[in-house]
Amino acid sequence: MSEDAEELVKGLVTKTGVKGRRSYSKAGKRVLARRCTEPGVSLARVALLHGVNANLLRRWVVQYGKPRARLTSNARAETVPVTLLPVTTQRPDVPRALSFSESSIEITLSAATIRVRGSVDASVLDIVLECVRRRL
Repeated sequence: MSEDAEELVKGLVTKTGVKGRRSYSKAGKRVLARRCTEPGVSLARVALLHGVNANLLRRWVVQYGKPRARLTSNARAETVPVTLLPVTTQRPDVPRALSFSESSIEITLSAATIRVRGSVDASVLDIVLECVRRRL
């Protein structure tokens, strides 16, 4: 973290209410938000140093901060040209009949494997999967 981020922002709190609720200056919010967008600066640490809730500081970053740099080096991201090829599909003249051994579903969850062979009603399969999901 840069030493600049360690320095506390002066004039951040403009007033403190009777119940301890604080009001913050726009300039102070903007300075903190910009600091949090610098590379290597931890938003949580800045919030802790200034006595501000991290969620509140995150909101300030969205509102006042500059966009965080996505690249870590000075390299620029290059746009690669994409060529789209047309795809055609053909339906078979005669639909192929599925046999019992061809149609199956296998679902593996942790230590359990569910195998469904043959034709299955979708609503029944939905009920079974919902029961399994609740158990996980």
